[in-house]
Amino acid sequence: MTEQTYDEPTMAHPPTMRLRPLGAATARRWWRDFAFHSVGSVTSVVGFTLWVTAVSITLSLLIFVIGLFVALASFYCFRWFARLERRRAALVLDGPIGERYRDAPRGSGWFQKLKFMSKDPATWKDFTWCLLAGTIGFAISWLALILWGLVVGLVTLPAWYWALPADANVGLWEVDTLPRALLTMLVGIALVPVCGWLSRLLTIAELAMMRPLLRPSRQEQLSERVEVLTRTRAGAVNAQAAELQRIERDLHDGAQARLVALALNLGMAEDKFDSDPEQARELLAEARGEAKTALTELRDLARGIHPPILSDRGLESAVTALAARSPLAVTIEAELPARLPPAVEAAAYFVVAEALANATKHSRALRVLVRLTVRGERLVVEVADDGVGGADPDGSGLVGLRRRIEALDGELHVVSPRSSGTTLHAEVPCGT
Repeated sequence: MTEQTYDEPTMAHPPTMRLRPLGAATARRWWRDFAFHSVGSVTSVVGFTLWVTAVSITLSLLIFVIGLFVALASFYCFRWFARLERRRAALVLDGPIGERYRDAPRGSGWFQKLKFMSKDPATWKDFTWCLLAGTIGFAISWLALILWGLVVGLVTLPAWYWALPADANVGLWEVDTLPRALLTMLVGIALVPVCGWLSRLLTIAELAMMRPLLRPSRQEQLSERVEVLTRTRAGAVNAQAAELQRIERDLHDGAQARLVALALNLGMAEDKFDSDPEQARELLAEARGEAKTALTELRDLARGIHPPILSDRGLESAVTALAARSPLAVTIEAELPARLPPAVEAAAYFVVAEALANATKHSRALRVLVRLTVRGERLVVEVADDGVGGADPDGSGLVGLRRRIEALDGELHVVSPRSSGTTLHAEVPCGT
């Protein structure tokens, strides 16, 4: 079983030391570096304390059974700290560093969980980083803060030079008059870019240690990708088989039964045509009604496979038509390009259709909000209702939707706390 939360980010500012004119982007980068090291000055102490405490207690109790419980708790603590550090890295990256853990199957006992975690390389990477963050990371963070502290002290010296001892100096001259304090301030201002570049170097150095330990290796990423593709391929096959079974069942129970009744009525009408023309006309009228009903059911079945409006006019128009047929008050917020790939539009359409159907049948909702947006190269579909919540994410309809979405390398999440409504959130790559 695999736990995955974040994709591997890229650095918001590449780790190059090009000399550029000071500007808003440079100041923002230095500020992010300062925040990164400020938080690191605290988390490094937490990491070192956690590492020393966990190792000492675990080793001292390992000869007893309780030592195994402590080891399991320590592994979870290391994982928590690693996640905290990944989020700290987001201060200077486009997002948190990706993670990948191998967890025991659901329902496993504590010893089984301990075995899984002890065999997971990510656990020992977290263990190693906890130690490095508490030692080398501590030194890097505090060195960066000391550099900035010295520069800030020089720049602000005119405001407090009078409080210094009479023989105070900055290494080159004594600071006993305002002109000398102002001269020192100019030196401090000149040192701001130097401090910023040194801080950037320290950030790059710490990230160089952090990323190999806290992100999945290339082999693990490829292995995970193979697992995802295998699972989604199997899901797509199962979803297709289930869809074919549904079509067969609907044809058998609906249109086929209507056509059989139509054939019987036509046969009886033919037999009665000479002997009882009036009854024959009644049978023909019934046959006409059966034919109309069969056509309606076939039309509905075809719409369930792929609605014509989706092909003709696109996703927004198809969803608008869905909303018009719904008994609920549906609000649509759509920001879409002209057209998306057909498979993507179909997947998004059926997400909305299933969500509206569930809201109508089960949630006792009055209002539904549908959002369709494109973020980057992903179509984002959100459907939220104001119903009673408590939807089962593993229900047959949602499982089928999830398989359809995953077959397109997308994701479907269901949030449905009781008494707080239900929200379906789907993201599908659309290559726009």
